[in-house]
Amino acid sequence: MKILFVCSGNTGRSPMAAFVMKKLVSEAGLSDKILISSAASKQNASGSLHEGIAAKLRAENVPYGEHEAHTITKSDYDGSDLIICMDSGNVAQVKEIVGGDSEGKIKMLLDKDIPWDKNGFATTYDDILRGCKALLEKISK
Repeated sequence: MKILFVCSGNTGRSPMAAFVMKKLVSEAGLSDKILISSAASKQNASGSLHEGIAAKLRAENVPYGEHEAHTITKSDYDGSDLIICMDSGNVAQVKEIVGGDSEGKIKMLLDKDIPWDKNGFATTYDDILRGCKALLEKISK
């Protein structure tokens, strides 16, 4: 299974979700069955992992590596089983970029928008962790 996490710029929430999910998948012994990546829903995205996000991942003992932002493409859509967005705006942007969602792959991580919480990213992390745990439970059944 291939999961693509998406946020606006691919420097904060979606890479955080990808790194959190990779840790959960590894702990569940499913790294060879579930592949995880991330992308942006805004055109011409670029940049590396936001330092505040990196600091929160370090504080939570979530391993992370080098990251370079990129915008989702139609081939990303075609090559993914699930496209998990951080907010409703991302869903609309992704559908516009890839030409809709004929295969029903585009979903929200939670039933609410995940905030860009600049106050230490505690709310962002907590929401992402909760959503990733629920997603892993759902797909590993």
